[in-house]
Amino acid sequence: MTEALFALQKENRHLKETIAAQREAMERVQAEREEDIQRALAAAQDEILQLRAAVSALREEMEQMGYRHAEALQADLAASRDENTQMKATVQALRDEMERLQALHEERLEARQRQHRDEIVQLQQTVTALREKWETHEKKRPST
Repeated sequence: MTEALFALQKENRHLKETIAAQREAMERVQAEREEDIQRALAAAQDEILQLRAAVSALREEMEQMGYRHAEALQADLAASRDENTQMKATVQALRDEMERLQALHEERLEARQRQHRDEIVQLQQTVTALREKWETHEKKRPST
């Protein structure tokens, strides 16, 4: 009987160690997920800042061009309008690209979050299955 008790204690300890290892793995996955999200957010913020700076620079350049062309407006009016239209199209294209990149980033971030949630659910299911197996084993064990 002591051998059976020893075996059960050994198995119980093994199950506890397994649960602890699973918990640590789940926490590690969560931490990695958080780090990935923070890196992705930082990269997106950096890209957004760069795009905003580019848009701002283009706007400033457009304003400067307007001042320069104001002196020679009569001679260059047609060329100035065409150039202004091109600059607006460039700004709009940059805005569209920024929105596209933001949407792409959000899709990737959501996909990564879904993947991490799925991993967590799988780990939780594994823990539940192990717990149920252990409980079933405990119920089958003869009372002392």
